[in-house]
This record gives sequence, structure tokens and C-alpha cells, in this order.
Amino acid sequence: MIPAKIRVELRSLPECSPPGIVATIGPVSANREMLLALDGAGMTMARLNGSHNTSEWHRRTIRLIKETLPGIPVLLDIPGRKIRTIPLVHEPAFRTGDVIILTTDRQHDGSIKIPVNFDQFHEFMMPGLEIHADDGHLSFTVEKVYGRDVHIRANVDGVLRSRKGVNVPQARFERPLVTNHDREMMAFVQENDVDFVGISFVESAGHVAAIRDLITQERLGVVSKLENQEGLDHMDEVIATSNMVMIDRGDLAVETSPELVCLFQKSILAAAQRQKTPVIVATELLNTMIEHPYPTKAEISDITNAVLDGARFLMLSGETAIGSYPVEATSRLQRIGQAVSTYIHQRS
Repeated sequence: MIPAKIRVELRSLPECSPPGIVATIGPVSANREMLLALDGAGMTMARLNGSHNTSEWHRRTIRLIKETLPGIPVLLDIPGRKIRTIPLVHEPAFRTGDVIILTTDRQHDGSIKIPVNFDQFHEFMMPGLEIHADDGHLSFTVEKVYGRDVHIRANVDGVLRSRKGVNVPQARFERPLVTNHDREMMAFVQENDVDFVGISFVESAGHVAAIRDLITQERLGVVSKLENQEGLDHMDEVIATSNMVMIDRGDLAVETSPELVCLFQKSILAAAQRQKTPVIVATELLNTMIEHPYPTKAEISDITNAVLDGARFLMLSGETAIGSYPVEATSRLQRIGQAVSTYIHQRS
């Protein structure tokens, strides 16, 4: 059951109002001055990624946000069942054709083998499977499996960094809907008075219900992230049982097909509009602005179409967490959203 207070607040937004802006808070933005600047540029929700940094860092940052911007809701994404590399002392660089080793032995630090956070990962691997990492920027092919080690050959040059997502679209991992780490994170979320919790790889109404069983604070809202084929297959029931849904285009692309992500986005937005459930569109909206002061015309077009299709929130990730132009990116996103909402209002 969706908490009534949050349902009313989210679903009473005027249809022609500009989309809200979710800004991810990270190393460059976790300070009072930057938070105030982001607020002034148009941020309407602060997001923290539970896959990065320590619990103590998140605790301090949540407190900082609430003290600095008491009216801004906080969204904390919890890792859920997403497979990631663990924090590494050594982040290995490689060239196309090099073989590196993923392992479920967490005693390694990345210098020889790179551990992942799913202890049974090796049991589901076999030669020939394609593995993607870091939202599809890295690609590998499994060469062999030896004990707890998975030998993979690089298809591109790159660096495999700490806490990066690992996707194997051809594999069907058998994992519980709610992990022990999820339970710990849900307790943390409620202890620290977070407003929304983001759940990764939601695949069914049962998955949402399992998370809600851990909620003791009625005001906590659930944001279900649709990012794989199973979630797409059951999106109507996921949308119906969630306060909001998030289209995470990074994982969705590598779990399904990059060529179809835009079409999947349109389908999710249409389904959510029928049920009057707000949608956050996320991943690489202004990716260029991580390093450059201006976006590409393709990025502006992408954002425009997302808002025209019904996105109620737009999310910045690296742009505001680690980027060189966090305030400029937020301001730019706000101006695009305002322009599109004005157009919609005039047309109607």
C-alpha cells in the first residue's frame, strides 16, 4: 500500500508544471555552499547512491542536506541485487584482448583478481557469456571458469574501477528478492529519516511488497527502478505498487538492448501516466557537462522528449556528484524543463 500522504503530494502536481530535478550528491557537492547553489539552480530533490561511499559518509551527508535545505526531500538508492566490484585498492587498466580475472574471493584487492559482491557469481558463469560493466562502457567475454575465478577477455580498452556495476544479460541469477544488505540499508534509511528509498532491479509487485514489509515509517516512499527485462515484463504491477518509478537507462541498456532503450522509456512513461505515477528519467541526461560547460544538442533533444512524454522528474548523476559544472548542469536542466512545460501549457 502506498502511503497516502506521499501519494497525494506527488500525484497532485499540475500536469503542466516543470519537471522536478533530482541531483545526486557526491564528493563535489556534499558541502553547504554547493548545496545552496544547487538549490538556487533548481534542484528539487537530493539523491544519494548507497553503492558508493561509507554509511558514515551518507549519515553525515543526509544530516548536512536536512540542515542546509530542510525543504528538500532526500532519495537514497540502495544497491539491492545489483552485482558490483567491491572497493579496490588497485583498479586495473587493460587493453583490448587482455584477460583479467573476476573472483568471488574477497581477499583480493584488484591487483591480481577483481572481487565482486555476489558470492555465487562464478556458479552462473560459462565460456562465451558476455559481461558488461560500468553501465556498458566496458565489455568482456568469459574465457573460462576455474573454481571461484572467472577469466574474462576485454573487448575494449578501459579501467575496471571500484563499486562498478557488472551485468550479464544472458545469465539468470538466483538470488532472494531482499538480501541481508537490503535489510541493513532499509534500517539505515529509516534511522536517518530519508524520504524516499530507491530499489534496484525491481521485477514484480511481490518485490515491492517485500521491501514494504521492512518499512516501519509510513512516510517513507518507494522508488522502483525499472532496469531489466523482468521489470519491463511486469511494469504495470510495479508501477501500481510504487510511489514513483525510475527509468535507469544505464542498466536498462546493458540488460536489454541499447537500440531499444528510448522505446522502452516511452512505454514506461505511457504506462505510468495511465496510473498517474510519477517517473524519474535517469542516466546521462547531461553527461557531456561532467567535463564541459555546455551540453550537446542531442542531450537537449533527449531531455525535451522525455518531458513531452510525461517525465515528472529528471535526474543528474555524475553531473552533480563528480562533475566540473554541477550548478551549470542543474540550471541548464531547469531551463530546458521550464521551456518544455511552457510549450505544453501554450499548446493545451
